Amino acid sequence: MVKREQLDEALREALQERIGYVFESSSLLTYALTHCSATSGDKPDYERLEFLGDAVLDLAVADLLLLAHPALREGDLSKMRAALVNTASLAEIARELKLGDCIILSRAERAQKGHERDSILADVLEALIGALYREANFEKAKHVISALFGERILTVDPRDPKTELQEILHQLGKDAPEYLLEYTEGPEHAPLFISVVQSEGKILGRGEGKTKKSSQQEAAREALGKLEDGSQEPNEL
Repeated sequence: MVKREQLDEALREALQERIGYVFESSSLLTYALTHCSATSGDKPDYERLEFLGDAVLDLAVADLLLLAHPALREGDLSKMRAALVNTASLAEIARELKLGDCIILSRAERAQKGHERDSILADVLEALIGALYREANFEKAKHVISALFGERILTVDPRDPKTELQEILHQLGKDAPEYLLEYTEGPEHAPLFISVVQSEGKILGRGEGKTKKSSQQEAAREALGKLEDGSQEPNEL
C-alpha cells in the first residue's frame, strides 16, 4: 500500500515537472502550498508568499505583454494584464497544473472542497510564484510564468465582452444579459462548457470554453459580433 507521505511526494514531483522548476528547498515548497486551515497558527501558511507572488506576476506579465504587443498603448495593456492575472484566470492555470491535489488543507477545509475553490487555487499559484522568485530570481520566475500563460499572452483580448454587452443592452433599454450553462461535454478531467447569453428571453450568443467564465465570455463576444456585423439588429433584441 502506498503511504500518504509517498503519495504527497509523488504529487509534488509531478507538479514541479509541470511548472518546469524543481525546488531545492522542499520546506519552501511546503510553505507555498500550506493553507492557513492546516497550520493552527503554529506554522507559516502561504499568505506572505502570495503577497510576493502577486507582485512578481504583475511585473512579469506586464513585461511579457510589452514584448508581445509593441504597438498597444498603456490602457489596453492594463486591461490585458487585468484579464490575465484575475482570480478566475489564475485558477484556470492552477487547475491545468492540478495544483489543488497538492494544497495542504485541514480535513474540514478539504471536505468543503477548498482545494477546488477559485480563490484558494489562485492564491496558491501566486504563492508558488513567490516561492520560486525567492529561491531563484526574477528572470527564472518570468520564464516559468511565460510558459504557464503560454498563448494567453498573445491572444488575450483587451476588451471585456461581458461588460461591453451589458453597456450596449443598457443603452438600448434592454434587460441586463443573463448567462446560462447550456451543457457540458468531454471527459471529467477536461470538460468543455457551452453557455448562452440571453436578454428578455432571446438568445444573443453562444460560446464554449474550458471554464464557465470563458464560455460566457465567448458567448458575449459572439453576441457583440452579431451586433457589429449587422446580423443581429438592435431593434430585434
